[in-house]
Amino acid sequence: MERAKKFLALRGTTRVHCEAAGTLDYPDGSEQDEPAILPCAEGMSLSHPATPQLPIVLTIAGFDPSGGAGIAADLKTFATHNCYGIAAVTALTVQSTQGVKSTHLTPAVTLRAQLDTLAEDMTIVAVKIGMLGNKANAAVVAEFLDSAQIAIVVLDPVARAQSGGTELIDAAGLKFVREELMKRATVVTPNVAEAEALTGMEIKDVAAMEAAARKLVELGARAVVVKGGHMEKAIDVLFDGSEVLHFGGDKVKSPNTHGSGCTFASAVTAQLACGRPLREAVLLAKAYVTKAIEKSFSVGKGPGPLNHFYRFQQEPPARGVHEVPQHGMHPASEPGVRG
Repeated sequence: MERAKKFLALRGTTRVHCEAAGTLDYPDGSEQDEPAILPCAEGMSLSHPATPQLPIVLTIAGFDPSGGAGIAADLKTFATHNCYGIAAVTALTVQSTQGVKSTHLTPAVTLRAQLDTLAEDMTIVAVKIGMLGNKANAAVVAEFLDSAQIAIVVLDPVARAQSGGTELIDAAGLKFVREELMKRATVVTPNVAEAEALTGMEIKDVAAMEAAARKLVELGARAVVVKGGHMEKAIDVLFDGSEVLHFGGDKVKSPNTHGSGCTFASAVTAQLACGRPLREAVLLAKAYVTKAIEKSFSVGKGPGPLNHFYRFQQEPPARGVHEVPQHGMHPASEPGVRG
């Protein structure tokens, strides 16, 4: 089949495309600006006063006090994709934009209590799994998935912090993820380093990313996206068990990429929860992450987070332009107010 490309145009100069043995169509078959709001279903919009209940999406991950990664990034991403996010915390980390100083794991019995309590109260449409910390927590999550029977499960096999290199799961936990948890997931989203840890392969180029994705499917994963954000070219490789697709795009020159892996996985989760097929979910998630990096800003002394809410932010008014207060007169001109 003739190779073809389909581009998703973003505002500005950022572009993301999918290249595969076939054509990947955008929802309406056109090249267009990225929508400001991606509705989950007909009639669902953040601006509509009678919006139907949004899909409830669960994140199981660690807490980052700096707000850039883990459940903070996940919940922000869910919100921007018209999903209602809930969270079960696997660990409290001591970290900032300058790196992870320490981790304090949630006891497995407490994690299971969080999960059971949420599942008893709400109908969960999708689950995103991030940092687990150890085998005990990974086993609890596997048991929960078996009992809850949630259709959409995105596994981001977090193994090591990008800043500081702190291990975020023990060896037994990583082995359990590889042998048990992967086969329970709809899609697994490792970065290159995580794919190397799971497969034992060295990954230096796109061909090796493809081979690693195939290997992970052989190990039990249903579908795999190997994230290549830290490679020379920003190409992600999806293998769904039958076809390999490349998702390329602009490599944004910004240090503010803290939490990009978490954000990508949670964006894929939200898109799947909104009913989009996997290929389209990956394409739109990559577009969202690329633009969120492009629109990012520094908040600390180290690499900052993505700007998860860039779609909803307005440009500041030009200098010298002021809005009239909605209640009427400017305070300084109201009776009884003196300068």
